[in-house]
Amino acid sequence: MIQNYLEKIKNQYEVNCLRAVIYVRYSSDNQRVESIDAQIRLIKEWAKEHNIIISAIYADEAQTAKRDDRKQFQQMMSDSKRQNDWQLVLVHKLDRFARNRIDSAIYRSELRKNKKYLISTTEQFDDSPESSMMEAIIEAMAEYYSKNLSREVMKGLTENALKGKFCGGIPPLGYDIQDGRYVLNTFESQAVRLIYSRFLEGLSYSKIIIELNEKGYRTKRNALFTNNSLYEILRNERYTGTFVYNKIVSRDEFTGNRSRHKCKPESDIIRVENMIPAIISKTDFQKAQCIFNSRRRKYTNNAKETYLLSGKIRCGVCGGSYIGTRKFNGNGTKYIAYQCNIKRRSAKLRCDNDSISRDWIETIVLQAINDYVIQVNDKGIADIYEECIKKYNQDNSEAAGVIKKQIVEIDRQLDRISEVVSITSSSTMIEKLLAYEKQKEELNKQLRELKAKNNSIITIEELKALVVTAKKMLKEKSLPRVKELIDLIVKEIIINKDNVEIHLHFGVGVNKNILIEQRHMNKLCSSQ
Repeated sequence: MIQNYLEKIKNQYEVNCLRAVIYVRYSSDNQRVESIDAQIRLIKEWAKEHNIIISAIYADEAQTAKRDDRKQFQQMMSDSKRQNDWQLVLVHKLDRFARNRIDSAIYRSELRKNKKYLISTTEQFDDSPESSMMEAIIEAMAEYYSKNLSREVMKGLTENALKGKFCGGIPPLGYDIQDGRYVLNTFESQAVRLIYSRFLEGLSYSKIIIELNEKGYRTKRNALFTNNSLYEILRNERYTGTFVYNKIVSRDEFTGNRSRHKCKPESDIIRVENMIPAIISKTDFQKAQCIFNSRRRKYTNNAKETYLLSGKIRCGVCGGSYIGTRKFNGNGTKYIAYQCNIKRRSAKLRCDNDSISRDWIETIVLQAINDYVIQVNDKGIADIYEECIKKYNQDNSEAAGVIKKQIVEIDRQLDRISEVVSITSSSTMIEKLLAYEKQKEELNKQLRELKAKNNSIITIEELKALVVTAKKMLKEKSLPRVKELIDLIVKEIIINKDNVEIHLHFGVGVNKNILIEQRHMNKLCSSQ
């Protein structure tokens, strides 16, 4: 039966000998690389018996067939469009190709459009109606097997979770896995405590990241910290000693994508108290969540007012951001002000710094900008340019220093792993070696990008044009242009108990740090 089918394909292509590519895969860490070797060996034996020449081999390791974003699989499908020197795709079984009937039908159809044929060397179907029916039955059985296996695996993982055992994946920063259980990583746990401590002190993500990187801390994947990595750590309940499992929603059935910020219903989440070593207290964790939640809340009436200094004002007491707010007293009088965001929290966490009148602070800042721009002359522009270059070089030097330190550490790891590989040829060590090489390549790329930025720094002519633009903005006094001007000139505004500090990006003839004393401040009562 299969021999007749192969002869039919030969006649269609008018060739004496068919050529084929092999596609193999194994689905998870529970199987081994030897599974792929066995598949290749059996397929090659079958091909030899049927006088088929093998042109290429595509192999996906630890990849499920329920998804179609397998790298080698997609490479094979792409090559099938461009390459005309082979006619067949050989698989050991149809479930190696796909365990999803929809994907199977789509990609088999695509292969046919590219004049390629899929053949299972063990099931050996041809193009007869009976074979088509049997293929459909086998694909349905494969899909059932996959879904049933997922259900059974989930049962086992749930039992492990209830016992506080590791359920797979990469453990959070601060933990290692020994004998299937979470244990503290002393060095990493210090980084976690530092992150929570600085966050509760009111430091921004960028300042926390700089401190972490300067002290040599890295993420669990040995990369520099980012905003996302801090967010994941500050939202991870496991650091309180609570084992949490089955919290994140499953992959989308159609796209295969998963959002780490979408959670399952509380009834589906498994939580077991005091099952793993705690790194931070439950109190500190709850404080961090309160900060997140307060940042999420948005008053519906904020959009009814314009706040020119949004994102520029910081509290000198707690370090939090000042936000625009509108209130009415009992007589209906409206008060528009900037208020410390932490002031809106519960009594225990509330900041006691004062609110400040929107109109007053915006008038003061605009006057400072006006004084600043009026005094700008050619010498002032030269001073600004010199300071700009100095700051730019300093920032670049600091960033390059952090990257170079990490490259030195990676080189040390590469030397150590290379010695092990030369002795044992361990596949695990080789994978780590390749991962470090890739990371080093990415860091070198970042260094090259920093160097390239030196060629794109602003010129004096461009700076003069900016000053002309600034004067035009002040003259026009349109809100969008004024906001743009504030972003250009004002670095930050700090509201203290006794004064207001206005920090400009550059000083020209006037001090770039302006201090407004208490007697000149127009505050709103902090109780309002």
